[in-house]
This record gives sequence, structure tokens and C-alpha cells, in this order.
Amino acid sequence: MVGFLGKKALSSVSLANAVFFITVIFGLGISTSISSLIASIDAKQEYKKGAIIFYHGLIINFFLSIFMYGLIHVFSYILPYLGQPKEILSETISFLKIIAISFIPWMIFEVFRKFSEGLSLVFPGLIITWVSAFINIILNYVFLNGICGFPKLGTVGVAYSTLVSRITMLIGILILLYQHRKVHNYYNHFKYFFLKKKYLKKILQIGIPSGLHMLFEMSAFAVSSFISGKFGIKVLAAHQIVISLVSSTFLLNTGLSVAATIRIGNQFALKNYSELRKIGKSIFLMGVVFMLICSLFFFFFRRYIPHIYIKNDYEVVQIAEKMIIIASFFQLSDGLQGIILGALRGLQDVHIPMWISFFSYWIIALPTAWFLSIRIGGHGVWIGLGLGLTVSAILLFIRYETITKRLTKGNIINN
Repeated sequence: MVGFLGKKALSSVSLANAVFFITVIFGLGISTSISSLIASIDAKQEYKKGAIIFYHGLIINFFLSIFMYGLIHVFSYILPYLGQPKEILSETISFLKIIAISFIPWMIFEVFRKFSEGLSLVFPGLIITWVSAFINIILNYVFLNGICGFPKLGTVGVAYSTLVSRITMLIGILILLYQHRKVHNYYNHFKYFFLKKKYLKKILQIGIPSGLHMLFEMSAFAVSSFISGKFGIKVLAAHQIVISLVSSTFLLNTGLSVAATIRIGNQFALKNYSELRKIGKSIFLMGVVFMLICSLFFFFFRRYIPHIYIKNDYEVVQIAEKMIIIASFFQLSDGLQGIILGALRGLQDVHIPMWISFFSYWIIALPTAWFLSIRIGGHGVWIGLGLGLTVSAILLFIRYETITKRLTKGNIINN
């Protein structure tokens, strides 16, 4: 919808999103520890322990959201010195300062969502996310175009609509979760707990490495926006179109990653390792099929997709087409590495994946993207990112196979 305002608006939002996701992604990674811990606890029906984990997760995420809000304001002072197009900086900073407020409701929502997913209750999060997305779309249209008595706010209006939708997400999931009897098994044990080092440590032992993994990956994509920005507004606008595409398929694929965390986490807690491996193979196969479909869709419709995002700018469309071809080739790697990571979280194995992420994105992807961008322009950025994703997928799969084979072999010997 921002694309209809032109390449300047699209570039502005691209840069703002890069900064926003660098800031938020670590906190979202910490939240993933809640789902894996609750999945194991729910398999054993340890309701009081689950309530304590949930409470500590809320406290951690609340203080993280306050910290991230402050961090966005620090970024707003740094941005003018990062070599980005000057004509978009004012709009970018205004967008960021408004959307930063949404950290607080979003981070608290994430704890409720991960708690719900750990209980295998995926529909509350699904329903409220779709409702809030619908509200976001409507408000985007109202604020962008200045209808129903509202002023025409441009890209700042998108920031306001995002803030409203994230507040809606928090309120909605509170209402929906309260309707489930299974949740009351935990709510009945929920009371004010003093913070205990043991539970903080338990969450952070999984959460910090998971957060760093996501930070290494998403910050690489964010830095790729800064690299693209050095080639001007047209390349940055095209880059944002492709980022939007691959983010959409990755987030759809995240559903399979969540399923892997929950199902494998259940079986891991019950020490049913042969069933665990069957579940892993099934989810990996579904991921391969889904991402192959996405890859083919990108490739065959590459000439038409950019026109959805931007009108009457042939040069941006042409740049985006070439980037989409490159992105289509690494869709399989992108999907698989996300699902395997979810499976490893279910096994509560997060430290080695963290280092795999650092190696794949900051040692392989970004240096390659920078080097190739100097020689062939913005397209080189996507070749570097694709290479990093492929290395990550291969190394994570080797890690998963090593752990699960060891568990299965140990179980056979013990029996």
C-alpha cells in the first residue's frame, strides 16, 4: 500500500523496517523459549511450573520492550550518519518514533502467543493476527488517503495503523485464551510470584541464544537494506519489494517451524525419540513442498509481482524482477533452515545453532553481499543472502541429524 505513494515512500519504510527489526528481533527470539518450555511442561501436565514460566516470561518481555523503545530513539540520532538517501531521513525517523510505541503491546502479546502455541492452541493467535491484519489494512487505507474525516498522513499513517493493530492483538488474545479450559489449568495457578533466579535462568538459557540466532539472521537482512540504500532510492525500493516477498513466504513457513517446536518438544519430554524423528521428517517434507511452490511462483510471475507494489516506475520494476529471480533460487534453503531451527528448539538445542547463524550470515552472507554489490550492484546483495541461507540450512540439518540419531541410538541401548 505504501508503494502507491511512490519510490520515496517505499524506500523510507524499507529503511525504517530495517532499523525496527534489528531492534525487535532479539526480543522475539527470547519469546520462542516460552513455547518450547511450555510444550515440555504440558506433556507432563506440570501446571504450576508452567504458570511460573509464563509469569517470568511476561516480566522479561515487558522490560525488554521498554529497552527497545529507548533504542529506537538512539537509532533515530544515528541514521543521518549511515550514508542513506537524505531525502527520506525525516520521514523514516517520524515513522520509527511512532511505531516504537508498539513494542510494548507486541512483546507482551508474543508471550501469550508462545504460551498458547506451547499448549498446541494455535487458533487464538491465528484468529487475532488475521483480525488485527484486517484492521491494519483498513486503517492504512484511511490514514494514507485521508478519508472519514482523518487527515492525509502518508507513511506516518501506516505507523499509526500498525500501532493500533498491535494493541488489538494484545487485547484480542487475552479474550480468546480465556475461553479455553486448558488454559485455566495454568491460570488457576497464576498469582504474583517473586522473580526467581532459577526460572529467569531457564528462560534465558534458551531465549538468549535463540534471540541471538534471530538477531544474526534478521540483522543481516536489515544491513542488506543499508547496503542497497547506498545505490540510491530505486535500488532500495526494489530491495524492499523482494524483502516483502521473501518475508511473506518465510512467515507462512514459520507455522511449520512452530509445529516442529511443539510436536518435537512434546516427544522429547516423553523420551519418545523414534516418534520424534518421524515427526521431523514429515514436517521437513511439508516445508520442502511448500517452499518449492513458492520458488516456482516467484520465478514464473516475476514480471507481474513488482507491479503490485509500485506503479509507473519501469526502472524499479526491472531491478526488482532480477532480484526476484535470485530470491526464487534460495526459497528452499530459507524454508528448511527455519523449520530445522524450530525442531532444534523443541530439542532445547540453541547454542550451536546460534553460532551457525553467526557464521552463515555475518561471515558468509554479508561479506559476499558487500563484495558482489560493489561489482554488480544491488543484485549482488541477494546472491550473498542466498548463499548464507543455504549454508545455514545445510549446517542446521547436520546438527539435527547428529542429535536425533544420538538420542535414538542411546534409547535403543538403554532398552
